[in-house]
Formats: sequence, C-alpha cells, structure tokens
Amino acid sequence: MINILYTINFLTNGGPTRVLQNIVYSLDLQKYNVTILTIINENNSKIVEELREYGIKVIELNYNKKLKEILKYRKSIIDEINKVNPDIIHTHGIVTTFLVTNHKIRAKKITTIHNNMYEDYKYTYGKIKGFIINQLHINKLKRFDDVECCSETSYKILKRKLKNVGYIRNGINVKAYKENTRENIRKELGIAKDDIVYVYGGYINRRKRVVELVNMFNTNLNKNEWLLIVGKGEEEKEARKITNNQIKFIGFKTNIIDYFCASDVYTSYSSSEGFSISIIEALSCGLLCFLSDISSHKECFEIDEDYYLGESFNYNDFSKKKKVLSEHLKKIDKEKIKEFQKKYLSAISMTKEYEKKYEQLYEKKGRNK
Repeated sequence: MINILYTINFLTNGGPTRVLQNIVYSLDLQKYNVTILTIINENNSKIVEELREYGIKVIELNYNKKLKEILKYRKSIIDEINKVNPDIIHTHGIVTTFLVTNHKIRAKKITTIHNNMYEDYKYTYGKIKGFIINQLHINKLKRFDDVECCSETSYKILKRKLKNVGYIRNGINVKAYKENTRENIRKELGIAKDDIVYVYGGYINRRKRVVELVNMFNTNLNKNEWLLIVGKGEEEKEARKITNNQIKFIGFKTNIIDYFCASDVYTSYSSSEGFSISIIEALSCGLLCFLSDISSHKECFEIDEDYYLGESFNYNDFSKKKKVLSEHLKKIDKEKIKEFQKKYLSAISMTKEYEKKYEQLYEKKGRNK
C-alpha cells in the first residue's frame, strides 16, 4: 500500500478541508493507507469524528495558532511526521507547507494551492507583508515535487514562477438531499414557491465584498425576488445596515446545501478566489451563477461553453447582467447544470487526477531508493 500523509493547519468547514475530505472519501483505501495530521487547535470535532468513523487516522497536535509556538515545536512536528513514515505527503495550507520542506523529511511532497496567492495575501496581510509572505511561499514551493493549483487561473499565474506546477480543479461528492427541502426552507423563511431566490454562502469579509453585493441587490430586487446571505464575518454588521426586508441574513449554517436547494441563483462579488467550493455546491443543486468578473469565476463559465451556467458582472453592469440572467432563468434546465457539475467538478474526477500524481510520485520514490 502507498502511505499518504495529508497535513493541514486545522479541519474546519472551509474550502481546503472540504477538498481534503472529498479526496480521502473518494480514494481507493485498498490501495492507499491514509493519515491526516493537523497542527492547530481549531479542529471541528464533528469532522474529525466522521473521518475516524470512515477509517481515516487523524493525528491532532493542537498547537496554538501563534506562529511563534508552531516554530517553537517545529522539531516535534517533524518527528510526528517521520513516525508516520509516509511515502507521500500532501499539504494543504501555508503553515504545513513551510514545515514539510525540512530536509529530515524524505517523503515525496505534493501540495494544493487553494487560493490566488498574489491577491489573497495582499487582502489578508496588507500590500507589503502580503508580498513578503508570497515570496517566502513561492520559495518553499520550489522545493516540492509537485504543486497543484485548484484552478487554471491560479496555475497561469504560478507557472511564471514555478516549473513544478499544474492544476486540478476542485470537486465535491453530491450528497442526497432530503425530500421537500426546497419547500421547507422557503416556508421557514416566508418565501413563496415561485419567487426567485439569490443566495450567497461564505465569509462576510473584505475580500468577499459582501457589503458591496448587498448594496447592489438592495436597489435591484423586484417584488418577487430575495437575497439570502448564509454565513458570518467581521463585516456582517456593516452589511446589515443597508438591507431591506427582501434581504435575509441567515447566519452560519452547517446545512448550507439546504439553503442552496431552496434558491435559484448563487451569487458572489468576491475580489479573489481559488476555485470556490460554494460555487460547485450550488451547481450540484442546479443553480445558475451570478458572479463577479474575476478570472477564477469566469473560468467556471469557460470549462464547457455548451452549458449556460450564468453571468459575470461588475459594479457598473450589475443591473444589465441581472436582466440577462433573469431571461435565462425562465427556461433553464436544472438537470443540465447538475450534469455539468458531475462531469467536470465531481470528487471522483478530482481524486482520479490526484491518484495519477500519487502513482507518479511513488514510482519516482522507488527509483530514488
């Protein structure tokens, strides 16, 4: 069997964890022996429990999120990795990516880049600090055997800096939805059966530009239209100040898919993305997409132009593009959208691509012994 160690900062409801879950739940466990190692003490206990029940070994180191503490225990972390004795290490997240490049770790190394590094670090850390972190990250990535971006958009940016880079788009397992979910959620929210519902799901922060999204919808909702904001974040209070009674803040929900099922269109005005899991989940529910015109959002529409998936927009053409989308909504076949997601953005298709990479790395490891 091939021993694979997945390392991640912590297991939570965010995109990197969901990608990791979808990979390990789709792997052939007769061929791969899987261990997950987490560094920081912010794991979602339910996710850890589900992984263990599935037969995945999860090692929780539970260190404080502060970088000083992680660096202080760097040797202990490396020792834990070597105890697993993996053939391949697959990292998710910058912290574990920095750690596994240590020369004492002999395994073959692959990492997934879940964001657009150049934009994301600038928004998160500021222009100067973000630039420094970005350069440090690039230097570490040069020491990996394989770097996989989660979108072609991110790949096109990184290939200017790295020779060992490719891309494998994110994918998800489609869970069975409960009967009457759409009707039940709409009844709970006081929304009529034939009304049009737009939904955003994710963090409410500066990078996601939810305040601007709410502001645009605030003056562009018809009588039979609604906007749901599912999530929480530091800009929620500001966003709530500019809403009307057709915009509903739902808060954080573990059953976010249910709210997608109750909706018709997924919307996001995010300024930077890798390849959004929320968009893939929305497509799996048959939703059209109404997305900001950043490259990673446009990529979704360009995968197969035989499928109409929605519109991209900017602040100036929001109303115009919304009208175009509304016309398509009258005649859209939700099953065609679901078909697109299964064909191009499923957990199975994603995992098959990663398995090819694992086999190539394992063969190289054997030759290098």
